[in-house]
Amino acid sequence: MTRRHICFVLTALLATASSELGAQVGLQTVRDDIAHTSGDVWSVWTSPARMSRHDWVPAGIAVGAVALTTQVDSITRVWMIAHERSALLRVISPLRDSSTTIHVGSMGTGYYLLPITGAVYIAGRVSHSSGLADAGLGCMAGDLSSLGIREVAYHAVGRGRPRITSDPFNISVPESGGWLWHSFFSGHIANSMACASFLSHRYSFGVAEALPYAFSAAIGLGRMADGEHWASDTMIGGIIGYTIGRAIASRQLARIARSTTPSDTSASAQAQRSAKVWPVFSWTIRF
Repeated sequence: MTRRHICFVLTALLATASSELGAQVGLQTVRDDIAHTSGDVWSVWTSPARMSRHDWVPAGIAVGAVALTTQVDSITRVWMIAHERSALLRVISPLRDSSTTIHVGSMGTGYYLLPITGAVYIAGRVSHSSGLADAGLGCMAGDLSSLGIREVAYHAVGRGRPRITSDPFNISVPESGGWLWHSFFSGHIANSMACASFLSHRYSFGVAEALPYAFSAAIGLGRMADGEHWASDTMIGGIIGYTIGRAIASRQLARIARSTTPSDTSASAQAQRSAKVWPVFSWTIRF
């Protein structure tokens, strides 16, 4: 089944479920969800304007990490070409574009993430599981936030993908070479890392907390192995995605805390503890 077929099926399912959503959930709830999600995206996009002096240190560390990674861009690319049959690249082979089966790595694109997160949101609202609905909205907001930042970056800076150039510093400002010059930065890992970071900060996974991060990192490695991005592009995408997910989770938890009366501190604490529980279906549907 091709990506287009999968997207068509998921979109059809969402359209079918939408009528059920309208019947089961109040219109005001849906409006609030839309307002909160759009507010989350806008907050991410405008966050640089609200940076305080406390934010400069982690920002500087992130810039330093990216700068160091640029020094191994060529080395990493050469190693991956020379070690196509290595254990690492065989493990991540299902995530690569060269996979002969479904491209699991495409889970890092909006083609898959948006329909899936939309379906999760609808399932949460229909089953009256606010935690599940929030999970869908959070990952959706993460993908949309990443999309806006990435579009600006793609038009502002052109960087040749490793599969068309051996020079990691083959850069043009502004970008004028089309898709093959969109190496900066990796959108696949930014999208998937935003969702992974959101889920880990919003809910308690216990020992499984590392799994979403590992999956996102594997997607990034797969894109590097396919010659779509340099290591530094992947590092930038990972940092951006992590920051986006953490910010959106923080906003959701803050809304939950504000939903209780300020004087009821015990209720507020209980609400925050409940919010961190992994969402499940309740399947108590009212007609």
